[in-house]
Amino acid sequence: MHRLRTTVSRLRPLTAAQTAQSWSQHRLLVTKRGLRTFQPVRHLKTSVASEPFLNGTSSNYVEEMYYAWLENPKNVHKSWDIFFRNANAGAPPGSAYQSPPPVGGSSQGLTSIQALVGAQPNVEKLVADHLAVQSLIRAYQAAVAQLVESLPLNRKVEVGCVLGQDT
Repeated sequence: MHRLRTTVSRLRPLTAAQTAQSWSQHRLLVTKRGLRTFQPVRHLKTSVASEPFLNGTSSNYVEEMYYAWLENPKNVHKSWDIFFRNANAGAPPGSAYQSPPPVGGSSQGLTSIQALVGAQPNVEKLVADHLAVQSLIRAYQAAVAQLVESLPLNRKVEVGCVLGQDT
């Protein structure tokens, strides 16, 4: 009896470690009949940074885009079309998204844009011209106001009607 107790006490730490390890990999599941079973826990290792736009806050938007894509791939932007095609083809997480091509497409397009920017008028001259027109308008307004003040009352009404003023 003593030998059995000694043997069991020596083996208990080994079996306890194995039991704890096997239980940590399973979770308890209670079925409709009240039976308790253990289901394996799946530990998925996926980098969240691989596709940062796929998260809980954007899930509704992505789902709507996906359903629109299922109806017709032309209903969504080309980048979403490429993403959904790659994801449905079984691309691993992080490789389904491919950034869209640049707007210009080539460096030649970039030089033509720079030429257009260089062709814009001088901003300082544009501002100076605008201020000159504003001061000319203000001068005419002041001259008309001075003319109206010098006229008798019955003439003010006629001039005011012509100028669009209610006096």
